[in-house]
Formats: sequence, C-alpha cells, structure tokens
Amino acid sequence: MKQNGFTLFELLVALAIAAILVTVGLPNLRGMVMDNRIIAQANHFVATMNAARSSAVRYQRTAIVCATSDFDAAVPTCSDSTDWSNGWIVWVDKNRDTVTAADEIVVVAPPVGGSVTMNSGGATRFSYDARGFSASAGDDLSFCDNRSGETGRVIRVNDAGRVHITTLGCS
Repeated sequence: MKQNGFTLFELLVALAIAAILVTVGLPNLRGMVMDNRIIAQANHFVATMNAARSSAVRYQRTAIVCATSDFDAAVPTCSDSTDWSNGWIVWVDKNRDTVTAADEIVVVAPPVGGSVTMNSGGATRFSYDARGFSASAGDDLSFCDNRSGETGRVIRVNDAGRVHITTLGCS
C-alpha cells in the first residue's frame, strides 16, 4: 500500500534546514536593508541638489539648499545647523532679499528618520548661481548609521555644480 505525504522525521529535517538558512541569511539581509536606507537617502539628496541647480538656471537666480528644523512650517526657514537629519529645503531667492518666502520654496524634505544621520563638515547650505555653478564646491555631506566600516556615503559638489557620491567609512 502506497502512502502519500511526509513522515515526521522528514518534516523535522526540513525545518532544521530552514532554521539554519534563516540563521545564516537574516543578518546579511538586515545589513542590506540598512545599506539601502543610506543609499536611498543619498540619492534623494542628489535629486534635491539637481533640482536646486535646475531651478537656479531656470529662474536665473541663486538657488539655496539648506538644513531646516521647521520643515512642516508654512514657510520653512534655513537653520545654521550642520546636522541635516531634521530635513532640508531648496529655495530660489527670486527677489534677492535672502529671506525664504512661500513662492520661493522649490523642495521641502522631511527628516530622514531611522538610524541614518546626515552631517556636513561645516556647511549649513549649498548654493548654485544663475549659471548652475556651485558656490559650495568642496563642501560635503555624509550619510551614516550606527554601524562602523565602509557603510556610509558622502556627497561632494564640484565647481561645475555636479554632485558625486562616494563610499565613506563611518565610525
């Protein structure tokens, strides 16, 4: 007589193999998810910088990307912080008064959240002139989390206004 199905022993062996695979694979999956968070935030910021550069050329005015602590305000303002984790804004100084106005805001980015931190080496803002060139060449912004090693990213702006992402060692 032929029996269909699995024996208890076969089921236990299959569960043991599955448990071993999960134990080995889960830490790698967690690291991959954390790496993806950093990369996604860095890419989001690069898109922001590209929007600022494009807006500067479009409006023929200075475009500024700056950290903000009041991203949810009706008219967010720039902060003097080098910690960009609380969000940032892009605005074009259309009337050249160096004060943000509702019609000058181009992008408002919320806090990064999670364990990702964004810090500059001293820059509180990045700016582009009407030709799309950067007045912030050489300034950088680092993206890290609570892990150490080559897990972070750094964004650097060159004189021509182009943004580059490279790997960064975080501590």
